Amino acid sequence: MKIGYMGIAGSFSDVAAQEIIKKTGYEGAELLPLVCSQNILDKLRAGEIDLGVLGVDNTIAGPVAEFVEAFSGVEYEVLAEAVLPIHHCLFKLNPEIPAESLTVAASHQHALVQTKQTRAKRWPYLKELEVDDTALGAQYLAQGILPDTAAVICSRAAGEMWSLDLIAENIEDTSTNKTTFILLKLK
Repeated sequence: MKIGYMGIAGSFSDVAAQEIIKKTGYEGAELLPLVCSQNILDKLRAGEIDLGVLGVDNTIAGPVAEFVEAFSGVEYEVLAEAVLPIHHCLFKLNPEIPAESLTVAASHQHALVQTKQTRAKRWPYLKELEVDDTALGAQYLAQGILPDTAAVICSRAAGEMWSLDLIAENIEDTSTNKTTFILLKLK
């Protein structure tokens, strides 16, 4: 059994996939990080994975646009669901970089929406830069794909996994921020 999920290791989707696997009894399944909804759909159609775990709705940002776009008109069956609290952190590359010298906040489009008000109050000078996944943003910063002047919005686990420097945690606009993830198969 192969299960693809949005994001990469350390992403919220990774956590959701682990939780759903425990709930559904698919503990022996191989989890494959596929970054985005379209990749999951493509792998499902090609028979390269059996099931997919995708974020579908957030209490602040609403329906996950990339899921809606990829799966519009596609027949699928929801096998399980997990609702996770989402707490975002802001990380920079290392402690030597002053927060005032940062120019951009990079993250998934939904994380940018979920932290918009907080960032406007605390870091109004940071422009937005969309990347395909929150944890992927952390990886890009650590690997030098993003400039040293970038900050990333991701989970604490993702930032720590890539040895980034924590600027602030719980920067989501409301403490009740949650995302619904589903396990699905194509019909």
